[in-house]
Amino acid sequence: MPKQTAKAKPTTKAMPTDPRKRFRTGWGRWVCYGLIGLAVLVLGYFELTKPTLTEDAVLQPLLTMTVTRLVGAAVFLAILLYEGYKVLNPVRRPFLRSLLFILPPLAVVINNMPILSMLRGDAYLIHTGWQYLFWFAMECLSIGLFEELAFRGVVLLMLAEKRHASRRDLFLCIILSSAVFGLVHLTNLLTGSGFGAVIQQIGYSFLIGAMCSVVLYRTANLWLCVLLHAIYDFCGSLVPTLGAGTWWDAPTVVFTVLLALVVTVYMVVALWRTDPASLDRIYAPRDSE
Repeated sequence: MPKQTAKAKPTTKAMPTDPRKRFRTGWGRWVCYGLIGLAVLVLGYFELTKPTLTEDAVLQPLLTMTVTRLVGAAVFLAILLYEGYKVLNPVRRPFLRSLLFILPPLAVVINNMPILSMLRGDAYLIHTGWQYLFWFAMECLSIGLFEELAFRGVVLLMLAEKRHASRRDLFLCIILSSAVFGLVHLTNLLTGSGFGAVIQQIGYSFLIGAMCSVVLYRTANLWLCVLLHAIYDFCGSLVPTLGAGTWWDAPTVVFTVLLALVVTVYMVVALWRTDPASLDRIYAPRDSE
């Protein structure tokens, strides 16, 4: 009998292991382009026409800020997916250890609430209806999403992608990205904010940005940064936006300074103990292009 030869198996093209390439081909690329184009149209519409979303003078800026920041957040989410950075799993392991790690930063952001003054009645809410509290919370969440996706998810991770070989590199990336985040608030001068208030905002934005950067390094979970940012804005802006009064009394100042010093040491130690190689879990392996 004639000798049979084995049939050659059909070859299949291997899928790229680089998720950046998978998202940059086919539908992923067009989703990214579509989100950016839609964002330009929506933001242009709001900037040029300044639409009235409600007749309520308190709700109007809350609604406008929520819509525009969510649109901006969608753009940076698309960029994050385009780059393939692996920080979007909300329950990434070890999740419980990550929750324990953010407890000291959580104390910092909650302390932004004028608790003592509110208990004494020196600071109080005027607009207490559910719609005011809901849309104020949505505004804080949308700002947290937009700014963390932009400055920690994109700016910080792009800086650190090719520069995280040493702890010094990690530190420099935090300084640079947090400085950019702080200086962006100079734009508030264009909206009528006082110079002193803007300088103060730049300072605490830099510190909060640095804190969230360490959290992202340690947990590889961007949603924890969003949570901290949103709570910080909610606690710090609730009374100025929906109420009135003052809260910078001596006990609050002393406690805030002590808490800030303790948490600063905690975050510096955490950064020092961060193995630069651990950031490799954030960056997908790149196929040759």
